[in-house]
Amino acid sequence: MILFGATWQKGFVPLTEGAIMTAIEMNGQAVERNKRAFAIGRWAALHPEEADKLGQPNVVALPKSLEEKIAFRADHLVAYQGKGLARRYTKRLDGISDPELREAVAMGYHKLLSYKDEYEVARLMRDSRDKARGTFEGDFKMTFHLAPPILSRMGSDGRPVKRMFGEWLLGPMKVLARMKRLRGTPLDIFGYSEERRMERSLIKQYERDLDEVLAKLDANTRDAIIALARLPLDIRGFGPVKQKNEAKAAKQREALLAVIRSGGPEMKRAAE
Repeated sequence: MILFGATWQKGFVPLTEGAIMTAIEMNGQAVERNKRAFAIGRWAALHPEEADKLGQPNVVALPKSLEEKIAFRADHLVAYQGKGLARRYTKRLDGISDPELREAVAMGYHKLLSYKDEYEVARLMRDSRDKARGTFEGDFKMTFHLAPPILSRMGSDGRPVKRMFGEWLLGPMKVLARMKRLRGTPLDIFGYSEERRMERSLIKQYERDLDEVLAKLDANTRDAIIALARLPLDIRGFGPVKQKNEAKAAKQREALLAVIRSGGPEMKRAAE
């Protein structure tokens, strides 16, 4: 229908616009969409350069190599918290030469370090508004669906019920995003919740586990250590969902540590 609209605009279809609209209505299938497609085709014929630009794929170039992936995550941690956290991240990767293990730690450790708390949600909301302004023309409004810890009630499914907020929320969110350096300090009022304490404890636990298991790395323990390094990727979601996934991951962690401490699956079976 878009091509038909462009063809008509060029003068190659010996019918009036009214006759075409009537035919679309009489057909009765996706009437409004077909009318809009016809109009888009007419516009494309009149403005081919603009139409060509819109037709170009808008693909974000994602990092491909391992070092590119690490650099990408380090840059994200700078935006998330600051250069100190990014240095902590890259320092932990120093000395890990095994590519698969290095990638597992790069992904798992980044996942733990960049937990999505109130400061990060505020930063993402602010950035989303800026991106929208750069993408869409004219005046538009945004609404946000959130479940603030203090203001939200629990639903029948045991999860916080989200509420809708207007654009006025962007003002407080900009202020909150600038307060990200309070994260993890005694002045972090959000950090005293059960979920935030769990997230910080997981970081310390992961660091202790790496210190222990990397010293035991060999052909027998390698697979189990890689699985342990990737384990944080399974701790997804927020609130009750995240706590449930963390409990599952905790059991897997104990099983993997038992294998590693016994010298690998073959050594463990021999001992048994």
